[in-house]
Amino acid sequence: MRLLRAIWPLALTFALGVAGLFLPGVPGDIAAFVWVGVFPGLALGRLFMPGAPRPTRWILGLALSPLAATVVGWALVQAGQPLATAARIVGLGGWFLFAGGEARALAASAARDEDPPSDRVAWGWVAAATAFVALPMLVSEWARVRSDSWVHAGIVWEILERGLPPQDPRFAGLPLNYVWFYNFFIALLGALRPGSSPFTHIAVANACWMATLVWLGFAVAWALHRSRHAARTALPLLLTGLNAGALLLWPLWLLRALRGEVRGAAEVQRIVAHSEWNGIGVMRELCAPFAYMVNAWDKYMVGTALGYAYLLMVLALWAALRWLTDDRTAVAGRPAPWRWLLVVGAAAAGMMLFHSVVGLSAIPVSLGASLLLFGLATREPRLGEPRRYLLLVTAFAAGLGATLPYFRSISRGWDPGTSGVQHEFLHLSLPMPWTLITACGLMLWLAWPTLVRLLRERSVAGTWTIAWLAGMTAFACVVHLPEDNEFKFVWMVFVPLALMAAGSAPERLAAVQRRVGPATAGVLVFVFLALPSLLLLRGFLIDRGGDTAAETVRTAGDVSCYAWIRDRTPRVSVFLDHESRDVLLVEGRRRLLAGTPFGPERAAFPREALLRRRAIMADLYGPAADLAGDAAGLDSLGAPVYVLYRTEDFGAATPWAALDADSVHFERVYADGGRLIYRRRG
Repeated sequence: MRLLRAIWPLALTFALGVAGLFLPGVPGDIAAFVWVGVFPGLALGRLFMPGAPRPTRWILGLALSPLAATVVGWALVQAGQPLATAARIVGLGGWFLFAGGEARALAASAARDEDPPSDRVAWGWVAAATAFVALPMLVSEWARVRSDSWVHAGIVWEILERGLPPQDPRFAGLPLNYVWFYNFFIALLGALRPGSSPFTHIAVANACWMATLVWLGFAVAWALHRSRHAARTALPLLLTGLNAGALLLWPLWLLRALRGEVRGAAEVQRIVAHSEWNGIGVMRELCAPFAYMVNAWDKYMVGTALGYAYLLMVLALWAALRWLTDDRTAVAGRPAPWRWLLVVGAAAAGMMLFHSVVGLSAIPVSLGASLLLFGLATREPRLGEPRRYLLLVTAFAAGLGATLPYFRSISRGWDPGTSGVQHEFLHLSLPMPWTLITACGLMLWLAWPTLVRLLRERSVAGTWTIAWLAGMTAFACVVHLPEDNEFKFVWMVFVPLALMAAGSAPERLAAVQRRVGPATAGVLVFVFLALPSLLLLRGFLIDRGGDTAAETVRTAGDVSCYAWIRDRTPRVSVFLDHESRDVLLVEGRRRLLAGTPFGPERAAFPREALLRRRAIMADLYGPAADLAGDAAGLDSLGAPVYVLYRTEDFGAATPWAALDADSVHFERVYADGGRLIYRRRG
């Protein structure tokens, strides 16, 4: 029986891997995730923590696998290996290292107080959270492809079709001024399964990362409280506590009826009529009025690197607490505590590689908290050895330093002289404090007794976490990012609050129940915590945005046109599409001249070049009066250029008639189903 318990995870994951190699269709795509999303991390977890109990190693493995896979895959590609070969080496190498480590240690390792226990209640929350994230993507095509998912899938195809380092497929010829390790990870999965959809791999990754986040929350709460009850309590707070109670503030939107050109009942009717309760836009209604849109589920229900970067941030918090609090007494068969510094450095590097906004906020805050406690520990013995904090600083700094060349390569395009973007990074604005108060206020109220107790006890874990929370709150209030992207900091403030609140939430809620009665208390808990998540899930499931979205609506002419583009045009081709549509990024797998309606602030598009390209498009899709000038501008790309016309876009106008009459600059190469394609001659 003991042997069976030891080998069943190995057998199950191997069976999934085999299914991922041979099973056709979406089931095979889902099963194949283990080759890149599980095995490399489990091998690395065994390397970092030999002899650690299984829950600890599996949490580490699932959290680190995308990082391990992409770093090794990138090294192989840089060494000259094709992407498909690199993906197979990563998957098979990860499997053999993982299986070899498991075979050498079939006997289960005994857990100590520092290790989170396996827990059935935690498993229940893992299953519920995973289903919550996966269900909309299973039943709704629009949920799979909407928003950032489409552009990220386009970057995935850029890597699969044309390699590394990627260009921005929305702006042909421009190096991507954005973190792309996430897209490379999805591309590795696609290289293992030729013909598979990036959207399937994105959905599976999100579900896996949500499951890992729940287990990590349990582990951090255990490290803080050393209580199974508190660790269990942390999970519903972590999943549903952000914006708890903000729904009750919705009537504040009606204050708009008191000012502006339209006031009174007419404005109230407009506000109510434009409320989005029956779609994905319900996320905005669940936040406090006049606050930034933040949601605990959002970044795990859309294709973006932010969810994984958040996961690595929580991993870094856990590893830091383990390093600061684990028993220094050497025990046979147990990993030395210094190995947690390796996890800290890896998590810091991963945040920078997958989403530098998280890295450049969490790492400085961690450095500040560690240096502060180093100073305090020299005078307060209860805070432990001062050198531990300096070594923690070294680990975070090492992770940051190792990734600086990559960060510099993706940030060069943000030079104001090129992009034209002038930005003030230090700026205090009212929406952020208001967002923090309304999004995290209930968690602060629940956590307050724990905060006071931890400060009074001067415990190492509690004091460091409080210092980190204070630093992150201050950072969120004073740092301003382009397009108000500082809203990403709100979740980073919320997490330590929710995990600390787990220590005192049961007593707080029991006091409320004694005051108002069990029934009323149950209703309050439902309205504050459960109802917003249920409304969000309902919005995702019934949203009809895909009925008219360009990403999901296809005519017969579209299907044949995109197939022709994929099969009959060179991979380095550049396309023009009216209204800056970006559908071609995925359906045609080709770069666009200007596939974005946004300005330079979105992805550091060079301002002057963007204006020139839009002028060319305005002429070709308008009067078509300067074909010679348009052609000269397109020639600077140094690639085959095609112009796509969708006849329904122009009513009675026929701008392509000028190209038909031209025998020098353009020639028609495709005409079917209301789709016309012209190629730049020569």
